[in-house]
Amino acid sequence: MSAKAVFVACALGFAAALGAVRPLSGIQPRLVQAPAAAGEPVAESYAIVASRAVMASPAWRDATVEALRKKYPHAQLYTWEKDVAEVRAALGQQLPAFTAFVVTPEEAGVHFTIALHTLCRALDDDPYPDTFWGVITGYDPEAARLLAEASPIAIERALDCAGCDLTPFAEAWRYSEDHRGTMKHWKRGQTTEPESLPCNTDNTRGVLERLQRDKVQFLTTSGHATQHDWQMGYCGPNMAMVHKEGRLVAIDTQKTGYFASNPEPKVYFATGNCLIGDVDQTDCMALAWMRDGGVRQFMGYTVTTWFGAQGWGTQGTFVGKPGLYTACEAFHFTNTSIVHWLEAQPIADLRAFRLREIQQFNQPMTPGIHAYALAQLKAGKGENEVRELVKNLSGNLHDRDTVCFYGDPALDARIAGGPYTLLPPRYDAQSQVLTLSLQVAEGATDGALWLRLPGSWTYGCEASPSPGKSLLATGEADLALDNLLRFPNARLSLAAGQTLEVRLLNAKPKGTP
Repeated sequence: MSAKAVFVACALGFAAALGAVRPLSGIQPRLVQAPAAAGEPVAESYAIVASRAVMASPAWRDATVEALRKKYPHAQLYTWEKDVAEVRAALGQQLPAFTAFVVTPEEAGVHFTIALHTLCRALDDDPYPDTFWGVITGYDPEAARLLAEASPIAIERALDCAGCDLTPFAEAWRYSEDHRGTMKHWKRGQTTEPESLPCNTDNTRGVLERLQRDKVQFLTTSGHATQHDWQMGYCGPNMAMVHKEGRLVAIDTQKTGYFASNPEPKVYFATGNCLIGDVDQTDCMALAWMRDGGVRQFMGYTVTTWFGAQGWGTQGTFVGKPGLYTACEAFHFTNTSIVHWLEAQPIADLRAFRLREIQQFNQPMTPGIHAYALAQLKAGKGENEVRELVKNLSGNLHDRDTVCFYGDPALDARIAGGPYTLLPPRYDAQSQVLTLSLQVAEGATDGALWLRLPGSWTYGCEASPSPGKSLLATGEADLALDNLLRFPNARLSLAAGQTLEVRLLNAKPKGTP
């Protein structure tokens, strides 16, 4: 799908999403100016959900489950035999902040991805995702260990092939899917904006140099793709990336292949690619990138993508406020936005819909969407307007369940050097106040602000500033869930050099008396 087409589709879906805000009857937290929070650091809850196949293999169990338990000694372990939904009740009782789903390649793929989205929205009574999750798997156990044992990634260097903003990074390069013969280069402190530079119309050498010599830590792609290749560009022959026995191979326009191994730990958003996130067999693109390409977290569609809300939304959220969100948080916040928009629609069968028939360019059409479209036509709306409405409904429904996030969900992988620093949450047990603190430097921008809550908490119906503290945000949270808050109009640019706080009163972890 081209960048232009995806941006149009994404704008249609998320322009509506940002405008579909429902008032909350519960907590009304505000951002306040305040000193650093007092109290004890908050422990993050973590769950490991492993298949019986993983647990039955000493090699797989040691490389994944035991590696995660060593990394997170407090983690709870759950296993399932035939269906991951078997752990719903136990997982719902814990409601962990993070959940790692550990599977062999044979158990991963599109249907498992849909099952995970469904499960993680069903852990409590609300329709939203209840835990930040990621899939741990690999070409072999040792490749899966790379994901389980991954260390934090402070992202400074990026290679963009999907049209994202380059300026949040210390250094970044872009090869366009639509224009050959030029590239963009950005280096902080060297220019005021990305420079256009001439380059070969065959980008194989350039991409390999960025990956292997410049050791980029963040990669985005669009263009044609399947489970077994990525084809760069739409306007003539260009490079392709394929795989062979778990290794990456770059192929130029003369059909010459080059091994493309690049072990620098990185995050990869296959933002606009079809199918590349689907593990349809052990030897596939996703697992080759994780084994041979340094990828420690990976986001990709497991089906064909035509709307792009989850992919482009995740990229925009991650890059739009550099350093504030981890890669997993950006993915989760975007998915929550999609669910929130769908929940606001007057169509009863959207929540229960499950994509079961996997086919090319699947465009879900529920009976409810069909009836709603007919009603809008009868009410006098034009055909083009109704067609766009149906596309938004079908597109968001399509993207809600079909994109997979691979890697340790608690991994701190974020853009380095941004104007946002989120301090560890702190809890005062005596006053039962949970405090989130955000330091904002020059360069912060106003707009929607998401804050992840540390696990599943209960709290009072208000969050008030301390006496004498001035408000530094317009409005209140328009979405307040057990594990996150969203402020639609945070005035962060006014807080350069200050610390902002969200204080949640009467707070305690769920399950405590």
